[in-house]
Amino acid sequence: MSQILAFDLGGSSLRLALVAPDGRFLAYIRKPIAIEHKHDGHFEVEPAVWWQAFEDGCAELAAEGHDFASVTAVAGCGFTRTQVFLDKNGSPVRPAITFQDSRATEALEEFRANAPSEVADALEVLNPFDPLARLLWLRVYEPDTWSMIHKILEPKDYLNLRLTGNAVSDQISQMPMTRNLAAGPDALLSALGINLGFLPSRKSPYDQIGTLLPGLPYPLSEMSGIPVYCGSFDTWCCVLGSGALKDGAAYNISGTSDVSGVLSQTHSSAPGLLTVEWGPGLWQLGGPSQGASTRIDWALDRFCPDLPRDLALKRALRDRGSAPLFLPYLDGERTPHWDSDMRGAFLGLSSFHENPDFIRGVAEGINYLSRDVLHRAERAIGDGVTYVSFSGGLSGSPELCQLKADILGRPVRVPENSETGLLGAARIPPSSSTKRDTAQDQYVTYRPNADQRQYHDARFRVFREATKSLQPLSLEVA
Repeated sequence: MSQILAFDLGGSSLRLALVAPDGRFLAYIRKPIAIEHKHDGHFEVEPAVWWQAFEDGCAELAAEGHDFASVTAVAGCGFTRTQVFLDKNGSPVRPAITFQDSRATEALEEFRANAPSEVADALEVLNPFDPLARLLWLRVYEPDTWSMIHKILEPKDYLNLRLTGNAVSDQISQMPMTRNLAAGPDALLSALGINLGFLPSRKSPYDQIGTLLPGLPYPLSEMSGIPVYCGSFDTWCCVLGSGALKDGAAYNISGTSDVSGVLSQTHSSAPGLLTVEWGPGLWQLGGPSQGASTRIDWALDRFCPDLPRDLALKRALRDRGSAPLFLPYLDGERTPHWDSDMRGAFLGLSSFHENPDFIRGVAEGINYLSRDVLHRAERAIGDGVTYVSFSGGLSGSPELCQLKADILGRPVRVPENSETGLLGAARIPPSSSTKRDTAQDQYVTYRPNADQRQYHDARFRVFREATKSLQPLSLEVA
């Protein structure tokens, strides 16, 4: 049977699947990986870790008896806003700087203070999470490394490079880099010392970028010469795989980080949200936060370390008593604030609160942030959505799915196959017979509880007011 090798490179794992042309998973494996939090604001990972996980995962699938000679195409996705720095030979010159990293804060402030007046306005659009700000940091603090850079890729592009020898990216993944380069004057590029030659050629996610190289280790050697497709970043593929890549749809993906947005045929903008073209005449309005499952893990580790994680979370969410209000800005925040100095807080503490209450408060807090993004996007496009497509690791918890429906005030639709990134990647090659704009899988729908609406409406109002009030204090604390 012909099959597609799909991969989804996330911040905490690499997932691989052998997928039939009709979308059925014939085999699946998950290889844990880790991003190193070196110290405050610095997050890195060696790209070789991703490639080793890819090789090992394929070898384990082959050892289980799966025939890689039947693979007809490879396509994948990966987490984004992460920079892989390569020399002329395609080898990394340092660890990749990942999406949570805010090390450029001080360098960006110093550069703004001393920059020529003609680039001042262009600099205002940059923030510490911006790829250009990280390049500025690298040029200032690691000049020897900077001098060796030939290309800068995204994580999934690095895997594609190892498979095909071609340094190519897709237009959507490159938007965080190219948007500011296109908007800035030549003086800004000159001042930053940015060489446009660093950027790879860009294609559609559906384009073939090459064929699998000969000489790769078994079982990759069994696929020599088959086409490799460009793919895109994980959010886009998850939305494609969940059937939400269409006008009027809303999505929320909760994995290592949380990503929310609305799709529209109208080009709109909203404060703090990213407007990105996700296809011909289709615009995404939304963006990523700093954490989702990482926040839940943080709470479970601190407040219920002796219980199995699933049981602790279930118990915490089963109780509907008032929890402390949690502001989830533990490592600064991206969408919609783009402020690396924001810090988290618990508000409304009382002597009656117990450990599970804090876990429930954290779960509520990350969903209030998603609601903020959804409301901003809906106001911008001038229309409300009828449901939210929810996927990612946290969508596997029925309790969290119901909480999300209650907080967003919208039905939440969850595909039964939670690996929507792999499903989306498998739909990219033309050999896939699944439709690209609909998901064939069944869904579970969680509907908002009417008796929870007033409670969460009030909490959400306080959440937004508290965020605004505490933001300047966070700067002082940070």
